[in-house]
Amino acid sequence: MKKKSLAVLLTVLLTFLAVSALSGCGKKSAGGSNELTLWTHNDEDSWNESYQNIVSSYMAQHPDVKINIESFPYDEYESKVQTALMSKEGGADIYELWGGWGVDYAPSGALAKLPESMEENVRDKYFENTYGALESNGALYGIPMEYNIECGGLIINNNVLAAAGASVPTSWDDLKVQAKKGTTEANGEVTIKGFDFVNWDGVMYLWTSMILSQGSNYLNPDGSFNVTSPEAKKAWDELAKLVTDDKVTTLAGLDDGSDIEGYQELYAGQAMMVPRGPWCIAEGMNDFGLEYGKDYSYVEMPFYAGEKKFATETGWSMGVASGISEEKQKLAFDFLEYFYSDDVILSHNLACGQIPAKKEVARSSEYVEKFPYAKPLIGILDGGQFIGEFNTDVFKENVNNVFSAYCKGQYESTDAALSELEQKLNDM
Repeated sequence: MKKKSLAVLLTVLLTFLAVSALSGCGKKSAGGSNELTLWTHNDEDSWNESYQNIVSSYMAQHPDVKINIESFPYDEYESKVQTALMSKEGGADIYELWGGWGVDYAPSGALAKLPESMEENVRDKYFENTYGALESNGALYGIPMEYNIECGGLIINNNVLAAAGASVPTSWDDLKVQAKKGTTEANGEVTIKGFDFVNWDGVMYLWTSMILSQGSNYLNPDGSFNVTSPEAKKAWDELAKLVTDDKVTTLAGLDDGSDIEGYQELYAGQAMMVPRGPWCIAEGMNDFGLEYGKDYSYVEMPFYAGEKKFATETGWSMGVASGISEEKQKLAFDFLEYFYSDDVILSHNLACGQIPAKKEVARSSEYVEKFPYAKPLIGILDGGQFIGEFNTDVFKENVNNVFSAYCKGQYESTDAALSELEQKLNDM
């Protein structure tokens, strides 16, 4: 999904890194046609600034190369990329891609296969779950720039927590206790949600993590769905009871059609705890005027069972078009080698508020020092599992629709709900 950047928080940092980390020894560029076009989405100012700084630094080291950046609003970007890549006409030479799109593009021939040495480097140095959507028939067709994680971190409104006499949860059972403390009602309506996980991403990510943490899986070895296991049913009932029995949240995040998300309600004082990725931390400061560490915090969320396991989508990535000349492909991959060098990708990950897909960068003391909000997540990154080779939006839509209907009493049993869901998922 689209992520908001840490624009205000990291402006000074980005400026510093643009001057220092992106400098280095130049090298001769590839011959032939030395002009490339890079497509990106333009909804995040600090992302755009980072791309421009990296491109400018590369061109300074390769004075005979020109790279043009063309940016488009996120809402129209996916369709533009799809049209250009699938027609193999017009478009760009290098694409910034949301990783989930790779499931469609990697096997289509629209993207160029990574050079052998580059592919070996990705398989050796990147978290395996970060590039699953970019793989087809044993080959890679892109490089992930981030570790897209939406499970394992918990945003807490410290003011609501204190007013409720609650504390940061230390276990799943404790989380339920604290969530009840933090929930308030008026005239039969929930006014402050103690634990708001009900949103487009939240139900699916939390449920699949709960299945995995019990040592089970929501996928069979052949990639088909298995959501009728005892572990899946147990996790499903546990989440549903938080809505129907404990009433620590509502179905509004799925049913009211609003663009307001739970973490935004938390920043507005209408929720106490929300599970979310680190990408939305800056919004509390930038858009709500809150002080991080005082008004709200980001902590590690307790896992449901013994294992710290969760599912992840492939996040933002880079790919090269297959329909361009060999000379342009060679030059495009040379630029990507530069873009993904440790210092440069570190600067970009910091500017965009991303968890690095590259293991050494994510675990480096420099990264954690400059992005301390990642601390709750660094220790659990090995527990990530690639979500699977399917359209994740359709997956979420099916899970959310059945979950909402189940909580409203529209199924006679958990078995009935999950049997129907499993059928829908395997038909998608």
